[in-house]
Amino acid sequence: MRRNHKRLAQEWFEIGDNEFGFAKAGFEELDAFYPQICFQCQQAVEKYFKGFLVYHKRRFPKIHDLTELAKLCAKIDKRFLDFLKETDILSQYYLTSRYPLEYRPAGKKKQKKLFR
Repeated sequence: MRRNHKRLAQEWFEIGDNEFGFAKAGFEELDAFYPQICFQCQQAVEKYFKGFLVYHKRRFPKIHDLTELAKLCAKIDKRFLDFLKETDILSQYYLTSRYPLEYRPAGKKKQKKLFR
């Protein structure tokens, strides 16, 4: 049985809300774990983008690259192109909080920018 695309999109949005709520609570209540909080923000945006695509009955590859997802969303609404710089930055946190890489981990200052 095929699932209703609007209901499935709503599930993506709810997961995104939970990810973002967790990140926001962590930022407000803790003075640590900034790379993990940035990762949760990346995850929230990924869920919102994928929910948007599902809502509009669009398929998407199994990727975590927010810039590529934003470009897919921009095929429906060009305003997504306004956020490519931010999605490029936020996409880095998918890796930096989980693996030792060349990117510097996020600190409190960078995390604060994500909530603006």
